[in-house]
Amino acid sequence: MRAFGVQTAGLPLLLSASLCSAQPGLSPAAWPQLILPVDCEVGKSCLIQKLVDHDPGPGRSDYRCGSLTTDGHDGIDIRLRTMKDMADGYAVIAAAAGTVLRTRDGEPDVSSRIRTDRNGRDAGNGVVIDHGNGWESQYSHLKMGSVAARPGQRVEQGDRLGLIGMSGNSEFPHLHFSVRLRGATVDPYISRAAPSQCNASGASGGMWTPATMRSLAYAPTMLIAAGLASQVPPRSVADRTETPMIKGRNTPLLLWVDLIGAKAGDVQEFSLTGPDGESIHAQTTRIDDGGLSWFAFSGKRPPPGGWRPGRYTGRYVLKRNGGVLVRQDVFDEIK
Repeated sequence: MRAFGVQTAGLPLLLSASLCSAQPGLSPAAWPQLILPVDCEVGKSCLIQKLVDHDPGPGRSDYRCGSLTTDGHDGIDIRLRTMKDMADGYAVIAAAAGTVLRTRDGEPDVSSRIRTDRNGRDAGNGVVIDHGNGWESQYSHLKMGSVAARPGQRVEQGDRLGLIGMSGNSEFPHLHFSVRLRGATVDPYISRAAPSQCNASGASGGMWTPATMRSLAYAPTMLIAAGLASQVPPRSVADRTETPMIKGRNTPLLLWVDLIGAKAGDVQEFSLTGPDGESIHAQTTRIDDGGLSWFAFSGKRPPPGGWRPGRYTGRYVLKRNGGVLVRQDVFDEIK
């Protein structure tokens, strides 16, 4: 994610956020102590979609040597589950105290799959904060019209900067949060410049406050959303502006899921049960490819005469190496 700038005296002021080789940092006493830069609960109202890439080559590796990142990704993506969540509004807050360097607003919240010409403004709306001693933090993809900070303003830790949005190069509502030391990307989980060696056993010496770190347990696979519907809903969250639903007794019954971090070799199980608990559909498949984003569905056409009225249950289970990673039940009524 490239940094953004604003026009001042006709000249664009741009910050470089490219990945750099590891460089000596300051003593831990001089690091900013960071809180979660969004007012949400990770794992419930928001999810970690991507982390900083630590692979120096064309591959990808997050700080735990996993694949919860993309090649060259220079920040942490904290996402919302639905477009309704973005409409409801989740605040972006200052992770640490500092002085606002730059802001931008006015970029629309339109999926990058639709708005392909962004005139170099891939970061969308956002804020850059100077924390002193060469440290900066950047908050990108904020909701249009929500930026509540101005250049030169002093902000305290936890002050509101705006709302999570989908401006710039974004396909779903999220905050792209990045930290830099003298221009080099730093991963706040391990307080080292990227790329640098990952550690499969976990983070150490990070910049998060202890309370924040406890809320950020590493989760390489997570459920974004799931439901029952009569037709396959759009794969893109940005296109799911309405809640998928069952449209009647004589329409198909489908169970759909949207995931983060499915892998090749994972096994997924779909099942549907009727009002009396009877099984009406079951399917088990092995995932051939997987990916950071994974969308899947399974279902059945209605029987002659249509579905019986009552409550229907869908269950999705994702397994890896015999262990259960995701188990989700969803319910809906057919009248």
